[in-house]
Amino acid sequence: MHKTLLGSIVLFSSRINIIKSTRLLSSTVGMTKTVKSKRVLFVRHGQAEHNPRAEAAREEGCSYERFLELMKEDDVLDAKLTKLGKNQAMNGQSQYETYLQGLQLVVSSPLSRALKTADLIACPSNGIRNIHGGENYFPARLCVEQFREINGWLLNAQRRQRQELQNLFHDSWNFGLISENDETWTEELESQSNCAERGYLGLLFLMKRREDKILVVAHGGILKFCMVDHPLVQVIDKRPDDAKRFANCELREYSVEMQGDGDRPLVVLTEIMEK
Repeated sequence: MHKTLLGSIVLFSSRINIIKSTRLLSSTVGMTKTVKSKRVLFVRHGQAEHNPRAEAAREEGCSYERFLELMKEDDVLDAKLTKLGKNQAMNGQSQYETYLQGLQLVVSSPLSRALKTADLIACPSNGIRNIHGGENYFPARLCVEQFREINGWLLNAQRRQRQELQNLFHDSWNFGLISENDETWTEELESQSNCAERGYLGLLFLMKRREDKILVVAHGGILKFCMVDHPLVQVIDKRPDDAKRFANCELREYSVEMQGDGDRPLVVLTEIMEK
């Protein structure tokens, strides 16, 4: 009973920290009056150290429980990209170049595999090549907690200290919205509904930003739970149900708008398909 009570207290504390983080996001420099529509590109990170066996098993139709077991067996703190994952992201730089034209903001999960993918797709040093011949694009970069993977239990879901991230990644990244230590990771796996809610709050945050074209680099779990399972998120696309989950380093572009007033509007994402 004591363990159960302690676990509930830790989980409650974790959720309070997420709420505090969200309130901080809403009062951040760069925020503006909520707009009704903007363009958002979502990318899942490249293959990471905990992915290969689990993803292969998922492709063969394993259960979600078996998928988690395999990730647990291959678990490592804040899993980095594999060699394949780095190549996937580097290929994305040219593959997604057209999509990235006019990009104003890069938003990333605080996990290293997402940050590295963002930097390899949209180079912070050289910028994004302007295919029309003008100056390269150098979008602002912002790290937020809302788009991190389903949290807890797995070490690959635990992030590094803020100072360590600042030392590891380009100085154009703004890490000011995350705490020094990972205050939300616990030994209990976050519920899918709570993960979906974080993603929903992240979408509301994006809609309050002044930028009109944003790249978000996140994770397969939170993208699925938010876009497919959250009752206040509607995705309009032509994808069959078995193609809803993002592949490693896959990019999808959406026109995003909010419908309804109040603090919890419906967020509608309409996929913009390649012609």
